[in-house]
Amino acid sequence: MTATEESLTMEEAIREQLKLAIDPQVFDGAEYQQDPFPIYRQLRDHHPIYQDRLHNRWVVSRYDDIVAIFQNNDDFDRASYDPKGEYEFGKDQVFGPNILEYGNSDEHRFLRNVVADQFVGNRLAGFLPFIEQIARELMGTIWEESADDIASGFSDKGEVELVSQFTNQFPIRVISNMLGLPREDEETFVRWYQHLIEGLGFGGEYFAKGMQARNEMWDYLDPLIRKAEDAPGEDLISRIVHAEFRGQRMNVDEIKGFIALLLAAGGDTTDKAIANMWYHMLYTRPDQFQEVQRAPSLWTNVFTEMMRYDPVVHGQARHTTREIKILDRVIPERALVSLFLGAGNRDERVFRDPDTYDIFRDDLHMGRELRSGRYPDGKHGHLGFGMGQHFCMGYAMARQEAIIASTRLGEAMKNPRPKFPTHEGITSPNLGSGGFRAPKELWVEFDVN
Repeated sequence: MTATEESLTMEEAIREQLKLAIDPQVFDGAEYQQDPFPIYRQLRDHHPIYQDRLHNRWVVSRYDDIVAIFQNNDDFDRASYDPKGEYEFGKDQVFGPNILEYGNSDEHRFLRNVVADQFVGNRLAGFLPFIEQIARELMGTIWEESADDIASGFSDKGEVELVSQFTNQFPIRVISNMLGLPREDEETFVRWYQHLIEGLGFGGEYFAKGMQARNEMWDYLDPLIRKAEDAPGEDLISRIVHAEFRGQRMNVDEIKGFIALLLAAGGDTTDKAIANMWYHMLYTRPDQFQEVQRAPSLWTNVFTEMMRYDPVVHGQARHTTREIKILDRVIPERALVSLFLGAGNRDERVFRDPDTYDIFRDDLHMGRELRSGRYPDGKHGHLGFGMGQHFCMGYAMARQEAIIASTRLGEAMKNPRPKFPTHEGITSPNLGSGGFRAPKELWVEFDVN
């Protein structure tokens, strides 16, 4: 090869690299917020371990690499700060001190073990009547309003904006009832929830509102916690106050932080999950929705496939505890590693035809999620709840709430259908405010006769 030919070959290689390169500014763009999946594919195929210098992080996008990190708590830690260091945990967090901040530490294990059994098995079963009750109440209100509109001549059919009238309301009202709060204060908790979620973002005004909501809620909870200490009932606050692990209980600030986390993070994921499930049934796969209407038990498949196809939460963060080599890249110690769950869930190396929403796919485990991520049927599970030590504690409650709510909605609405022929789809919130991926609105028409 001549020098000229070698030079041309190098230039072609550089041009090819430039074509495949990803500008990290893309992650802040409106197009990415609406539809990140083309970038996800580019990451998986050409940059599976991507150094994002703009946001000072390393991005991991393939399913197997994400699973390996989830299961490796020695080399990857969830905490940003040392629990034994100078940082005052909860000071700069709208939730206050909570298990998410403590990473792999003893403090995390203690807090998790104190409350972990409150949301599974028989304990969860005891709360199912609350879930059923709130779903029926909200749907009853919607049905009555539609019937009144028809009687007044304003409409000849029922309709509901599912996000504002149901999904934003449902999980918060369920949680407030589980906590044993007065029914007349539900609206206040809905308002606090909305501000807490906004406070998770990067906008200063949103954070200020989130902190104000947290402080108001903490003042509200003080007498309830003292009452639960002296005269415990069957409500969730009493259970959290008196829950023990190896003879130790949570302190007051930890109790408040856990309730804030339960209200905001737990509520928002369930809220968005229900909206996403109905969006897919109405717009993505109306053909499969017919099957679900005939067999409501299929709502569990709708939930599971939603958690794979376009989950509510698309990312989790870890920090390396030492220098780590993955594939051909070396990640330095204490580097921020972003696990792109939404990308891993669409990995062609794991799921066939991953860009198709299919509640009948046979390469996805459709049943209850397991912390290990290993299933007896040999299929892969979605990444939405994480795996290992930081597997989502509220996974069973989120699944039950979403399936029960969707089932009751389907029963209450005869012939549900989209009000509008097109929809902008599922999108992420703006960068200034917190929250997760979901449709902004979802108008549904239904028959009332």
